[in-house]
Amino acid sequence: MNRSTPWLQCRKAGGDSRLRLFCLPHAGSGASTFHPWSSALPAFVQICPVQLPGRESRISEPLYTGIEPLVDAMDRELQPWLDIPYAIFGHSMGALLAFEWARRLQRKGSSMPAWLFLSGRSAPDLSEDTKPQHSLSDREFVEKLTSLYNGIPREFLRDQELMEVFLPILRADFAVVESYRFREDKPLGCPITVFAGSEDATVTWDRIRAWKRQAGRSFAIQLFPGGHFYPHPPLLRAISSTLTELTSQCG
Repeated sequence: MNRSTPWLQCRKAGGDSRLRLFCLPHAGSGASTFHPWSSALPAFVQICPVQLPGRESRISEPLYTGIEPLVDAMDRELQPWLDIPYAIFGHSMGALLAFEWARRLQRKGSSMPAWLFLSGRSAPDLSEDTKPQHSLSDREFVEKLTSLYNGIPREFLRDQELMEVFLPILRADFAVVESYRFREDKPLGCPITVFAGSEDATVTWDRIRAWKRQAGRSFAIQLFPGGHFYPHPPLLRAISSTLTELTSQCG
């Protein structure tokens, strides 16, 4: 079966690969965010960064602005890759995509992730108090994102040509998030761990803890020093520990 797809940039599977980790990016980013993870996670984990349309290697493709068609398309393309145990990680916008993909898989009766890792995102059933940002002027949009997330690379801010490419991607991704409407469904039948930076201005403890309502099995929260884009090493150690314990239990 030919499983080639532009939606994935997987690390080449080793002989002892026993589990896939699908990684969904935050707004404005792409699969390259996760390329350094390959050397930090155990060899038995095949890292599978998801490349969303309209960025990096898919820059010529149309951007999505709604979560349902995006998750529909992603699910169709990634189904053939769910033939071995797998986990899903998503940060910020990626956490919302990961959650909605897992719910879609559960409704369809597909194989469920062995673990769902969600990062830097309030629980999906909580309304956001801020007004939509994707329709702000360029100056207001950049100022708002810089103050809240401090996540736009400085080299982008200094380069007008880069910003002309980057801003439409950011706007589309924020439209995906800001147009999202939560729908009640039964809790997920997979373990969930939620990560966040202890100084993240976009989330609070109560808004993170509220994810527990979506968990039908085990649920945990882990905070790391830092803001919305906290350092990755402690996160990768936590994911590695969980996946190592998981595979040892499964034999």
